[in-house]
Amino acid sequence: MREDVQRLLARMRPQWRATLPSSVTEEDLDDFLRRNEAQVSSLLEGRLRRGPRWFERFNPAAGVPRTATAAWLRALATADVIFDNALYLWEEVANLDVRPALDVLGSTRGELHPDYPFDDEWWSDADAVRPDELAQLVGTAAVGWTDEETGDLLADVAEAESRGGYVADDALRRQIAERLWQGPYGRLELVGIDKETACAFIEAHHATLPYCNPRGMMYALGARLGGEYVAVATAGTPSGRWGQGGECPIDGILELTRIASVGGLTRIDRRGREVPVNASSALAARVVDLLPHSGRRGAEGCRFVTYSLVHERASTYLALVSKGLRPVAKRRGKAPSGARGSLASLPHVDKIVWEAGPAARPPDWTLLPEAKRSGAARAFAARRAA
Repeated sequence: MREDVQRLLARMRPQWRATLPSSVTEEDLDDFLRRNEAQVSSLLEGRLRRGPRWFERFNPAAGVPRTATAAWLRALATADVIFDNALYLWEEVANLDVRPALDVLGSTRGELHPDYPFDDEWWSDADAVRPDELAQLVGTAAVGWTDEETGDLLADVAEAESRGGYVADDALRRQIAERLWQGPYGRLELVGIDKETACAFIEAHHATLPYCNPRGMMYALGARLGGEYVAVATAGTPSGRWGQGGECPIDGILELTRIASVGGLTRIDRRGREVPVNASSALAARVVDLLPHSGRRGAEGCRFVTYSLVHERASTYLALVSKGLRPVAKRRGKAPSGARGSLASLPHVDKIVWEAGPAARPPDWTLLPEAKRSGAARAFAARRAA
């Protein structure tokens, strides 16, 4: 019952806060709840005992305890990884300084950096982390968090109990899970879909390759907001000439073949601003997670592969560098010929090959635009060190 009370209180608190005048601060509300904890808990327990409708009103799983759902367990597991990454930046990466970036993002108001306010000279310091690199380093880019949200998270982790602070580690982990669970207008729900639904969505929404070949498709995943599909990804056996044998046999390779999304989707972040949803990154991250289970004919899933066009920003894949995805080679375009002579796969266009997994090749950061190389390399190195 106590866990239900705490969960209910956490969901009611924003509604209470919205009804209070601006003169009442968060600290005032916290102090009130501390002083009246027994009375508030008793009142909520009484409400819970009256029946399910009160609980259903504040439970996004419609009365089913979310602690029993696979989605909530995935949110907790992802929150653990994000928290550990953030803690690692504070505790272990002595040659990186994240404090100036937090000051720039407004997450600390200069409280952590002794030289605040500072000039722009620190950007030339190799040890200083830029604000737009934080989400990659922590891994929050893969779940669509903004730089500012990531900065706020790092500022919170700076006060974690394990660092001698006053905020319990488990409380911070749960706050991250809550944020992952809630999403923009409710949860961003990732679900398996049939091939026909996936192909229809791709043909309607893919910007450069509105074609879908269901042959060899192992996974078709959709991202839903409010019950509507907003992004779709397909993955399966590789279509390129990968050969046989080697460190990773062809039956151990999983290729992300298509990913398409509705443009212009936004959500409301922790600071009340409208920001992009990034559903494509969430789907691609799920496919990377499926690699170990994707081997065929007895092979282990050992290499994830996908492509981006050289002129694309590839922001979906850059967001997954903290999950081990990295650019490894450039595939030169050539005129189509033979059985694979269709223009559906844009064979005449230069592409960057991205890989992840235990058999992925070493990264080649020179394949990225110069402005993106440093941040991507740091995020990748931090992941390997952690």
